[in-house]
Amino acid sequence: MCVKMYVVKCRVCFQYVLAERTFNAYLWHDWGGDLLRVRLVVVTDIRGIIARNENDPVNWSSAEDKRFFKQITTESGLVLMGRRTYESIGRNLPGRINVVMSRQKEINLPYRPNYLVSGTPQEIVSFLRDKGYTDMCVIGGQSVFTEFLNAGLSTDIYITIEPMIMAGNLNLFGEISNDLHLKLERVLKLNDVGTINVHYRILQ
Repeated sequence: MCVKMYVVKCRVCFQYVLAERTFNAYLWHDWGGDLLRVRLVVVTDIRGIIARNENDPVNWSSAEDKRFFKQITTESGLVLMGRRTYESIGRNLPGRINVVMSRQKEINLPYRPNYLVSGTPQEIVSFLRDKGYTDMCVIGGQSVFTEFLNAGLSTDIYITIEPMIMAGNLNLFGEISNDLHLKLERVLKLNDVGTINVHYRILQ
């Protein structure tokens, strides 16, 4: 395994406390005896578009989706994203471990994530497992979503669908290598205009 670590220490002290929770066994991947839940968390329009283009900041979603996103990712405690997504957000997400996948050694921001890593999804999952993390949210962008899905690492998908048709053509996933079957776990109506969040479990 070769996970390149560019940033190995957080610039601010962060205490990660894992709350005592109970999840069904099917929600986890077993890597050498350890447990890891990998959730994909995304917002789309009704066509499955996540952005107008690769550099489009995700600032168009509803306030209710933003609250849901904060709730689910804070519950997880760790967010993983690509470099462009991180630079689009423009800051570390507070109260969460921020992990950025990048082949570049530098991030175009005056501060750094907790971990800046380069490697395959399998290597990165193994690295985070060895660090003691048991739950992570993958939050974008398209290539990162696709890599984790094709690697067979994802356990859950949380899709917020906003009632809009957005200009652009950047879809949620790129080319998927195999058919995947899902099981509906929950549908939440987030507001009165019709924003919904759909939680699927990925059947392994």
